Amino acid sequence: MVQTATAPTAAPENPTAIFDTAIADAERLLELFDKLSPAERKDNEVLKRAALVMTLTAWETFIESWLRTQMCQKLAALKGSFAGDYIQKKFTDGINRLHNPDATKVRQLSLEFLQFDVTDQWQWNNFDKQMVCTQLNKYLALRGEVVHQGRSSHDPKNPHLVKRDELDKAIRFFRELVKVTVG
Repeated sequence: MVQTATAPTAAPENPTAIFDTAIADAERLLELFDKLSPAERKDNEVLKRAALVMTLTAWETFIESWLRTQMCQKLAALKGSFAGDYIQKKFTDGINRLHNPDATKVRQLSLEFLQFDVTDQWQWNNFDKQMVCTQLNKYLALRGEVVHQGRSSHDPKNPHLVKRDELDKAIRFFRELVKVTVG
């Protein structure tokens, strides 16, 4: 009896709905931060850092789900076949290495498995594709700093890594990025 390497993944939930739920958590953290008095805000900057991490996690969860949804549609006709199982295994390996879904990684996965560059869709209003890719990568780098360094300094005179207005911009950015990705 021959066993397949990996069974094709069941179709995931709606990627946009997953994103909306996840980004709402980041927005709730900001609401909590905004309700604090100015004195309390100094001791609770962690809420802003957590909101940034949640925002980028919402993006990561979305893009993984979106890619899975696209692959489920493409592999439907091959489900259970050797070729379908092989492609599914390669795709699953690629998704499992995604972790930090920057523009290059998302582009590579979409080209390899979907046969089109999803980053070509990444433009709106005053953002062209290059600007979107650059901004996405900047936000991912900032998340990395926040996660691995926490506060940049214990000196209250030094600015925090995450500014409140930048979080609003980040959330708006990712909301638009999700919209243009799903088309």
